[in-house]
Amino acid sequence: MKKRVMSSLVVAVITTSFIPSPGRTENISNELVPDARQISQLFYPPPSEEPTFRVIGKGRASQPADRANLLFKFARNYPSPPEGVLSQFEPSQENITLEMLQPILDALQAIGVSDQAIDLEIIEPSGSFLPFPFPSNATEGGAQLVVTVDNPNRDRLEAIVNTATDAASPIEAILLSTVNVEYSLNNCQALVQAAYQSAVEDAQNRANSLAAAMGTQLRLVPSVAEPFYEVFLPGCDSEGNLPFGNTTSSVYDADAPVEVTVKKDIFVTYTGR
Repeated sequence: MKKRVMSSLVVAVITTSFIPSPGRTENISNELVPDARQISQLFYPPPSEEPTFRVIGKGRASQPADRANLLFKFARNYPSPPEGVLSQFEPSQENITLEMLQPILDALQAIGVSDQAIDLEIIEPSGSFLPFPFPSNATEGGAQLVVTVDNPNRDRLEAIVNTATDAASPIEAILLSTVNVEYSLNNCQALVQAAYQSAVEDAQNRANSLAAAMGTQLRLVPSVAEPFYEVFLPGCDSEGNLPFGNTTSSVYDADAPVEVTVKKDIFVTYTGR
């Protein structure tokens, strides 16, 4: 079992833009001002003598997962303050300890979860603490437990979640706040290609429908581009590029398929004839 202790960090993203200084005159050339027609071409095809069709192809492909990571988030369970003394109530800032979580670890190992498949992370409090013990998903002073499952299936994942939940229930000092799951593949290349193929077929169907409604036909060679927002979305078995981080994990659902799904959007522009 891997055990880590880390301090909580506050991440701030500040976005700034250029603002001219007061009293400073800026000469802006007309050549730098974009033409309204150029702006309109971002999502819509420019006016043309030939009929033009721009569509968004939406693709989706799924594949059984090679691996699943179950993420259990624990928080301290503080008692409710006595009635009438809320402003004087100051809970302890003690964090969760390994001893508190040991019954959960023992229960998982009893059903065959190896020590190598368990990663425990205890997060030290930073010193800033809310005075009232609202149950939340915050991990400050709490802990995260990750259980890795190779070749996962619904029955095995449900057994692990139920075991951890049942073992945590009688421990009064902690709360199991959330259970998330992340599915991954050893190789995503085939799945990504299948998602692109699905997007191309969807775009073709949309464009054909539009052309038929307009009483024309499509040319064979279209113009294809990926949307700008693709760079911010998490890829297959990877993290996204959003400022605060973005993973492919989701809330555990015992009835959900144990699979990895990839979605792709493409912009396709056809001309008619």
